[in-house]
Amino acid sequence: MGAYLSQPNTVKSVEDGGSKNMSYGYAAMQGWRVSMEDAHNCIPELDDETAMFAVYDGHGGEEVALYCSKYLPGIIKEQMAYKDGKLQKALEDAFLAIDSRMTVEEVIKELSQIAGRPQEEEVKDKVADEDDVDNEEAALLHEEATMTIEDLLIRYGQNLNSVKNGKKPCPAAKKQSGESEEKEKPHSDKDINGETQCGSSSLDDDGKSKPDSASAGGLKARACRSSGDSGSGSSTAEKPKGELEAGGTGDAGPSCSSSAAQPQWGSKSKFFEDSDESEEGEEEEEEEDSEEEDCSEEEEGDYSSGEEEDEDEDEEEDSDAEDEMCLPGMDGKEEPGSDSGTTAVVALIRAKQLIVANSGDSRCVVSERGKAVDMSYDHKPEDELELARIKNAGGKVTMDGRVNGGLNLSRAIGDHFYKRNKALPPEEQMISAMPDVKVLTLNEDHDFMVIACDGIWNVMSSQEVVDFVSKRIKADENGEVRPLSSIVEELLDHCLAPDTSGDGTGCDNMTCIIITFSPHPCSTQMEGCKKRKPDQSCLEKNGNDSKKSKSE
Repeated sequence: MGAYLSQPNTVKSVEDGGSKNMSYGYAAMQGWRVSMEDAHNCIPELDDETAMFAVYDGHGGEEVALYCSKYLPGIIKEQMAYKDGKLQKALEDAFLAIDSRMTVEEVIKELSQIAGRPQEEEVKDKVADEDDVDNEEAALLHEEATMTIEDLLIRYGQNLNSVKNGKKPCPAAKKQSGESEEKEKPHSDKDINGETQCGSSSLDDDGKSKPDSASAGGLKARACRSSGDSGSGSSTAEKPKGELEAGGTGDAGPSCSSSAAQPQWGSKSKFFEDSDESEEGEEEEEEEDSEEEDCSEEEEGDYSSGEEEDEDEDEEEDSDAEDEMCLPGMDGKEEPGSDSGTTAVVALIRAKQLIVANSGDSRCVVSERGKAVDMSYDHKPEDELELARIKNAGGKVTMDGRVNGGLNLSRAIGDHFYKRNKALPPEEQMISAMPDVKVLTLNEDHDFMVIACDGIWNVMSSQEVVDFVSKRIKADENGEVRPLSSIVEELLDHCLAPDTSGDGTGCDNMTCIIITFSPHPCSTQMEGCKKRKPDQSCLEKNGNDSKKSKSE
């Protein structure tokens, strides 16, 4: 089913955690996709006063998303702006810093290991295969370059009747070694433009033309004569009596490759007056065909200017299409971080300040008394600001909203295939890692925050998600409070498409985190929330808390 499974993978990774100031619940599901490419961070204590939550939606592979999940928290803390308390600037610098790492050889190797790609071996094998093909083509070209005209015609299925009856190109000078005539093979010398020339005619010991037989003499006469007078370049060899009398008014020149020369079979020598009538008929038919071709060429010439204009337009359209379809991997280079990338939406909470940085189309939404407040902006190629940057960098956006026919988002970490304009800084490339950053001062009206990838937002709006969570985050009739991860699990199931027959909505990977700005009632029983399914074991560590898997 293409990029989809025959049945969705509904096994979920779930996680609950928190601190004295907040709580969170997380869940992720592969869904209909053939692989899981999302990653996340849930770190309630990035330092003594700061919490970090993030969602990374990978594309082209999971490696860049997982790399960001592993290293971005540390890179943020390393920024001088972070140490100075300037969190907004710290996030911007950290996004660009981790993006620039994707071009470092050591990082590329690590990305290859994460992706499970034996990068170097694959490249070597591929290069070896290409070399084999190139060598075969070179050998074939060399072979054809050394072949006679007759052999080439045989290879490409031409009629050799005329060639066999004296229409061969001018042969090279015969060897003077005394070998028998049967072993002599005429061949054609070629100049740098591929034209056939005969530097000299076959000579006897006296320097005169040596007709070995009637047919051989006629062959030389017709192949080596020119159509017009060429006295200045006439051969130093003397002509035997009677030879070339019907071959034209001019003397035979030393070259049979003149552009003004008539076809070699255009007229006959008297040596061939006794040839079969069938051969004459064949020659006449060839002459007629040649004349018809010349006439057709003249007729087509009247339309040449118009056709050339149409061809120019077609070539421009073709080049545009080629530019649009120039996608990662098509140039023979498959490299993690170049043909793969990730979105990133990162939220830092310090005291009453919420700082959210976003690059791509994942999203962060805050509930303010049940009203959705977007803390990020989806970066789409067709948006005015994004489109202007893409065009300025030499790119274009196709009708279906994709950059050069590839990515359907305009900002991401990685994807360095789209970041090759050396005249522009990183933040002005076709695909930029530069995030938009929003800051919000939290108060009692702010209930919770939802961070999720576009697998959720393509199905539900920001307000719909806030309404969905608001109804389930409160205690039920019995006073019981659901773990936050349980609410996220239900949200993922709600967004999952029943099949893949639609436009892809509900068929993507899904990752979502719910964060409350005060301890969730279930957090007082956090251990119980974590162990609500004791038969399932911890899968991995991410931040300060463990993940679990759940099969539906």
